[in-house]
Amino acid sequence: MGQRPGFRTGAIAGYLIVGLLGGIIGGLLVGWMLKAGTSSPGSMTAALPYAEAPRAAAGDDDNAVTQAVKLVGPAVVNIDTTSAPPVASPAGLPEGLRRFFGLPPEETPVPRQGKGSGMIIDSERGLVLTNNHVVEGATQIRVNLPDKRSYQGTVVGTDPWGDVGVVKIDAKGLPHVALGDSEQIDPGATAIAIGNPFGFANSVTVGVVSALHRELPAPTGFTLENLIQTDAAINPGNSGGPLCDVHGRVIGMNTAIIPYGQGIGFAVAVNPIKRAVAEIVAHRHVSHSWLGVGLATVTPDVAGQLNVPTQHGALVTAVLPGSPAATAGLRVGDVVVACNGEKIADRDMLRRAIERTAVHDRLTLAVYRERQRREVAVTVGDRPAPQKLEPQ
Repeated sequence: MGQRPGFRTGAIAGYLIVGLLGGIIGGLLVGWMLKAGTSSPGSMTAALPYAEAPRAAAGDDDNAVTQAVKLVGPAVVNIDTTSAPPVASPAGLPEGLRRFFGLPPEETPVPRQGKGSGMIIDSERGLVLTNNHVVEGATQIRVNLPDKRSYQGTVVGTDPWGDVGVVKIDAKGLPHVALGDSEQIDPGATAIAIGNPFGFANSVTVGVVSALHRELPAPTGFTLENLIQTDAAINPGNSGGPLCDVHGRVIGMNTAIIPYGQGIGFAVAVNPIKRAVAEIVAHRHVSHSWLGVGLATVTPDVAGQLNVPTQHGALVTAVLPGSPAATAGLRVGDVVVACNGEKIADRDMLRRAIERTAVHDRLTLAVYRERQRREVAVTVGDRPAPQKLEPQ
């Protein structure tokens, strides 16, 4: 029996409706799956060869170090210097004779370029703190801020013994650092060095305070004192930049490294820097209490060789002619065991006692000369300029 025309037309319409509904449902299902796959790490790794981390909210990664850098960094500057060329040697052969003998022409001395760091310490007067050795002998100084501003700088004054220099730029409303207290830090505290090593502006390195009250022979042959040792990386160009704590307080000024060591850098402690800066800005001479002696720590072996009845003290190893120590009668081989009645256990204790004493004040030293104990009164002097002393 054949199909009726009405039935066949209805079936076709039904098929079309079912197909349309299936397409709609399938499209919705695919869309939902694609949406789910976009937000699912598992489906992302199926599409990409890596997993993309979610964006951090503003400030999520801030810690004490990053907060300190945000405080100090804007006030750390790059200092470019130009110095006069080295003094040329006396004229040699005339140029005609040089050509005759096949010699190269004499080289014309060229100005020397230098790079260092600094930190703005007075935002309204435009005062920049740096090392003396960064600006010493400079004929031109350029101070470059992190925000790309650049200024000509002039030296206000320097303290060669403390390796301190103050430079002025013609600007106001500048960011500035805050100077802390280097007597309130302990070995092991976090240390953050900021500067421009090898010209890489505003580089940050982090370490710890390795030791305090270090001394280091300077390239000039004299001794740098009051140094903070740190393992925060310090490189050429860091000189004059800040060493700060996690609160952004400057505890020292980066100044030197041991080139054959790793993780051994040095910064001048900030407390003597503050005294030097005050004197420099007031256009006064920066004095340094001085006896004019070389010192070493007494050990049991040394005590036995010197035949002194003590196992502690500071041994006098040199006495400069005309110095306060020479005037007072101190001699090489004397062992200082007390200063103004306080026990002296080693050379560092005596050195710090001298530093705490004002120029022209008197110290009474208890001294063993062989087995005899005596007292020596010494009037503290002002250390002469480096060029007036022979390196010891």
